[in-house]
Amino acid sequence: MKIYKIAALFLSFVMVSGTACACGKSQSPLSSAKETTETMSTAETALPSETTAVPTETAAVSSIPSDIITPAAGVTDTDTTPIVIYSYNDDFKVLLDTYFVPAHPGFTYDYRVIDPDQYQPALNNALSSGTDAPDIFLADADYAKKYVNTSYTLNINELGISNSELSDQFAFTYKYTMSEKGAVKGVCWQVNPCGVIYNRTLAKTYLGSDDPAVVSGYFSTWSDFKATAELVSTASGGAVKAVSGMDDIRRTYLNSRTRPWSENGVISLDSVMFAYFDYGKQLFDESLTFGTRFGSAEWTANTSNSSVLSFWGPLPLLFEKMNFGYDADGVTVSKDANPTTGGWGLCAAPSGCDWGDVYIFASKYDDNKAATAEIMRWFTMNGEFASVLAAAGSFANNAPVMTALAADTAYAVPYLGGQNPIPILLASLGTYDISIYSKDDQEFNSVFEQTAAAYISGRILSPADAQEVFISACTDAGIGTD
Repeated sequence: MKIYKIAALFLSFVMVSGTACACGKSQSPLSSAKETTETMSTAETALPSETTAVPTETAAVSSIPSDIITPAAGVTDTDTTPIVIYSYNDDFKVLLDTYFVPAHPGFTYDYRVIDPDQYQPALNNALSSGTDAPDIFLADADYAKKYVNTSYTLNINELGISNSELSDQFAFTYKYTMSEKGAVKGVCWQVNPCGVIYNRTLAKTYLGSDDPAVVSGYFSTWSDFKATAELVSTASGGAVKAVSGMDDIRRTYLNSRTRPWSENGVISLDSVMFAYFDYGKQLFDESLTFGTRFGSAEWTANTSNSSVLSFWGPLPLLFEKMNFGYDADGVTVSKDANPTTGGWGLCAAPSGCDWGDVYIFASKYDDNKAATAEIMRWFTMNGEFASVLAAAGSFANNAPVMTALAADTAYAVPYLGGQNPIPILLASLGTYDISIYSKDDQEFNSVFEQTAAAYISGRILSPADAQEVFISACTDAGIGTD
């Protein structure tokens, strides 16, 4: 019923019918590195002693919150049945099977994958009723906040984990899942800072160079990017665009907000989102994009047909949406992979962005607390495992490991033409204000996406009308009201 009401509100402000799609996404599978697993033991969960400096709001020891209760001692598993894990895909199962299970003989688990569209309702029902409830569940950052200030999730101190064990993690991750009372509820194993992934061949043709240091100047500010979009479109006679559609840059704007969607029950738009309206309208009116929706067939085709200069996002975008891939030799492009694999580079976007982090939570029904604590430590607090993740191509949630990798001149990512993208991605972290995010952000973002698409395409006539549509739609749907 609420969906129909939202659609009706849009129709009252549009010139023609129709609404934009919602942006979808999934997490990337990780490459296997089984040989390194054999060197790790269950006891090797101590934190590395390295204290390499990292950017503000990443891993400063002074920022670690104090335990709000004394970490539980003698935590044990009170259930002999396999630990139950809820998820919306099998990515974490791959990690468990590849790294955790071989090092933990006798460990058993019941991994339940629920369709992403049904995941939150099913999880909410299980947590509220206790029927067939999980011991552990995973939550995407888009909606992880919903489970932080509830009695359905455990403080990691209740699992026997001290907050001091988080010292090497990027600080924004544990702050993101910190309750109003100061309890850290969720932990994550990798983060997903974003950059601009650009086609090297097109960069040479239209920008004169594919060197990241040179290309970065064409994306350093929104004004620079607008000029780049005009340059590429004009020089190619409209055959090539700087981005496929406005969806590609929306996340960067969203992470640039300095105000929450709702303050004291009053919904409004941050000035940055009005800037997005204006910027998107310019790109649309001047035909500087192909107007595609993220993840659509047209968008996907543009990742491999050399008609788009850049795609914006984290490293997993390469695998999950752009379909890059090599054979086992690491050199030959896989038969069914994007044929442009390896022909891309990465530079910084005009502002920082992080997209797609996944958090591990323990539910209040967890009767395998010792196993849960071991899983959390192994995947998110173990420097050695973080090194394994980084070697496999992931951006591990470990500041010392990633900082060292950023300085490693021998580190190269074949998917990015042998570039080391870590320094650029590392600088993207901690540049946005996580304190403004709420449990309703996923819903706010979705309504904003529809509103922006309607305004940019001319179906809503003014920014003021767009704000009214946004506020009315959110209010009618009950978003941000509790």
